[in-house]
Amino acid sequence: MTISEQIDSDVKCMREYFRRLFSLAQDATADETLPSTIDEFEDRFIRHSVAAFIRPDMACNVYNLVDFWLARLCSFHERNRNVPLAHKDIKAKSQLRAYHKYLTKVASLNLDSVLPNFDHLDSLRKVRNYLVHSGAHVEEDKCREIDNIAGVTVSGSLIVLSDAFIWDSLDHANTYLSAVARA
Repeated sequence: MTISEQIDSDVKCMREYFRRLFSLAQDATADETLPSTIDEFEDRFIRHSVAAFIRPDMACNVYNLVDFWLARLCSFHERNRNVPLAHKDIKAKSQLRAYHKYLTKVASLNLDSVLPNFDHLDSLRKVRNYLVHSGAHVEEDKCREIDNIAGVTVSGSLIVLSDAFIWDSLDHANTYLSAVARA
């Protein structure tokens, strides 16, 4: 199986996994009536809490997919192009940017056609960092930057992700990774 086929397979599996998670989220939040007892409240709170974690988990999963495959794709191009410099030697503001810099500047891949995909993945990286490192809370001075990402809003100080943001992120990841694999 080629690297492109492996990436396609991973994305296909993730799509099916996400379909099931969205179904779970819908089922978990389907009962909107007010609880009448403490036990009923706790049960509903648990179901709501599960649903609240689904989209952030999906966003992290997409970013993990990108991070995993970019490390492998950099190593692949390093071997196949006999590049003397390893991708681990490249420094940038983020690991994602270091991979892209390695691929375009050192391995000399032309990735101009997928720059919009890379830009979306960089936005996903920012969102993911808030999810992982700040419990999904955004500092007040960064709210506008996060609010400007399509499909992402800030409610109070918490990041809220739309279904479209998740699907778009997976599509951008697939397009970008496939282009790097074919280059």
